[in-house]
Amino acid sequence: MRRIAAILFLIVLMGTFATGCGNITGNEFVGKWVNNDRTAESIEIKRNGESFSVIRSTPTLVDKVVKNGEKKTTEHPGIFKDGVLTVNTGSESITISHVKDGDYLLMSGHKFIRQK
Repeated sequence: MRRIAAILFLIVLMGTFATGCGNITGNEFVGKWVNNDRTAESIEIKRNGESFSVIRSTPTLVDKVVKNGEKKTTEHPGIFKDGVLTVNTGSESITISHVKDGDYLLMSGHKFIRQK
């Protein structure tokens, strides 16, 4: 009887740990996204362990003229907390939220659509 109780206890304990390990949040942000209004601007969000990496590509006038349309690319860390992704650019913090109904991101007043 003790052996059965010990085995059941171990099964419950292992199930508890397995459930906790599979609960990774923020995966809805991962992917490539394009600005709905300015399609030349895009962001790519990657998981980096428990945090995120946000890579933003934006065209600039100098890049258009001098570099034949190359874009300025910056990469910043992001942290998922309370349902939003906060990106620290060094000079400011930008909040990115995911809208499930429609699967798009809102960042700095702009709508970003997932690239397929």
